[in-house]
Amino acid sequence: MMNDIVEIHHAMLPLPDGTQLAYRAWMPKDASSEPVPAILEFLPYRKNDGTIVRDEITMPETAAHGYACIRVDLRGCGESDGHMSDEYTAQELQDGQDVLAWIATQPWCDGNVGMVGISWGGFNSLQIAALNPPELKAIITQCSTDDRYRDDVHYMGGCLLNDNLDWASFFWAYAQGRAPDKALVGENWKDQWLERLERMPLLAKPWLTEQLRNEYWQHASVCEDYSAIKVPVYAMSGWADNYRDTVFSLLKNLSVPCRGLVGPWAHKYPNIAYPNPKMDYVKESVRWWDRWLKGIENGLEDEPALSYYLQDSVRAQTDYAHRPGQWISEPCWPSPNTCSQRYFLNEKQLSATANPAAPLLSVSSPQTTGLNGGRLCVGIRQDMEQPADQRADDAGSLTFDTLPLTEDLALAGQVVATLSLRSDKPTAQVAVRVCDVHPDGSSTRISVGVLNLNHSDNHATFTQLDPDTWYSVEVALKHVAYKVPQGHRLRISISTAYWPLIWPSADHATLTLNPAKSMIEVPYRETWETEFEPPVYDKPVSYDGESLRAYDSQRMVHHDYKTGLVCLETRDDFGRQHFNSCQTEIDMRMKQFQTIHPDDPLSAESELFYELDMGRDGWWTGLTAHYHMHCDYDYFYITARWQALEGEQVIFEKEFKETIERTGV
Repeated sequence: MMNDIVEIHHAMLPLPDGTQLAYRAWMPKDASSEPVPAILEFLPYRKNDGTIVRDEITMPETAAHGYACIRVDLRGCGESDGHMSDEYTAQELQDGQDVLAWIATQPWCDGNVGMVGISWGGFNSLQIAALNPPELKAIITQCSTDDRYRDDVHYMGGCLLNDNLDWASFFWAYAQGRAPDKALVGENWKDQWLERLERMPLLAKPWLTEQLRNEYWQHASVCEDYSAIKVPVYAMSGWADNYRDTVFSLLKNLSVPCRGLVGPWAHKYPNIAYPNPKMDYVKESVRWWDRWLKGIENGLEDEPALSYYLQDSVRAQTDYAHRPGQWISEPCWPSPNTCSQRYFLNEKQLSATANPAAPLLSVSSPQTTGLNGGRLCVGIRQDMEQPADQRADDAGSLTFDTLPLTEDLALAGQVVATLSLRSDKPTAQVAVRVCDVHPDGSSTRISVGVLNLNHSDNHATFTQLDPDTWYSVEVALKHVAYKVPQGHRLRISISTAYWPLIWPSADHATLTLNPAKSMIEVPYRETWETEFEPPVYDKPVSYDGESLRAYDSQRMVHHDYKTGLVCLETRDDFGRQHFNSCQTEIDMRMKQFQTIHPDDPLSAESELFYELDMGRDGWWTGLTAHYHMHCDYDYFYITARWQALEGEQVIFEKEFKETIERTGV
């Protein structure tokens, strides 16, 4: 039976140190007399005007099933008091525990609390679960990580991600830098905003300073001790999301009840995600909460531990409205239903047997190799984020193909490449892609992995490469489920660059590959009958408000034939919207320029500009930001400039100029 609900649009909850955090809540009307379990989402992304669309779609419907849904802004964000110093700090995690304790004692809560979240909220759900607050009974973590160094927007395979700077700038404009709402905070809003801005750190600095996997990244990485998590975990992600590996590592390593789900989706909740098909997230999540927060025996434990969407072969597109495929279920992970095929690299061919006499091969990729790789994490920006046709990137790589397949091959799991390499320079990196080559030669990227070869022993130390030494390294690609059809070829592509996904090594190295000692392990499923159909969600994604200007995106490559420089230009206009529930208009625009010379890794340069207008009649605020990063052999150089405006007047301005030594990348 569905409940009538009531909304608390804005209120403050107290922390033990006197700080007040802003929250929004939905719950059954009679919850104060008949308490219900509560579900917390704890984020920096502004409950009043940031996550407003997804909150207003998902939380009222969940509340109608008999839950109190509480959306709380982190300290120093939105209308909450205090200051924010970094991601996932000890203070944030303590605040989260204090919020859980507060919720559990409210008259509308029966004492049982779950945590839910996507991205940041998925991260801290896991992190807080590992601290074992007694009120927390279960979590749903989506598009999250168990290892902050290995699997976030900062580093991948020990390589510096361009998203490190990208995310620092986007987060400042989207959440960190915005003003508290005058209508909710009162006349003190500007003083609170200015004090917050003055104390706000340049987050790109610590993220770039900590280039090795040390205590900074180990903090709040639950992979350090999976056994610390004592509550049931439901992990969700999508094949277009950067964080999909976490679903599999949690299933493999947790000893508590754990369930996994991976759809065709980008970095979004499954009911508002793309590509289609969407899933009825509320229906699926309520079954989880009913079992672990209400104690209803609904057969959840008897169902498969993992369900994923096996994607059919497609021609590469930078956007997909729909990905054809089918749902597959596994009893556990690793699964007894998957096998492994070993391919050896033989004179640019993948074959089942090694050739000890295979000649050595060399590759020194243009630094522009990777321009067709799309964005790291599809779904954070706007359009054209998926990988394009890979033929141009393949041209700058060593490629190894199977013969045309005589039957369909359903990849399911993590492809791992073992490579025997030698570098002629002291620093180098390698990127490995697995692609679906169509009969006409077009190439669709299935998955990718990268490795900083100076981290070949581990990501905690940086060792210069010896040109006379052969190194045997493993490159683990992102998990995947993809069916390569009969008549197509499977391709492995190996390059020494993958711009702009990763920042280049200091040297323009040539790698020599020994094919006789190199191979790849390809996991596959022999059968793929559909065994699971998630609840379908076919409602349009809409919100209570009005679009005053539609969003628009541009993504283009410029080649300056005079200088040789190649620039990837991205322009994202997020449109202008009016939201009725907060009576606020928001208008955000960004442009980004990522420039490099094909022959010079030290020419790499990234530049971002943001503009934001937000407010209503009688109260208008704005932000502008400019971030720039370049490097030489020994240092990175970051400059940033922030401006805050009230109406047309600049009321705050701050500049940063940072020089950071290259100690790990």
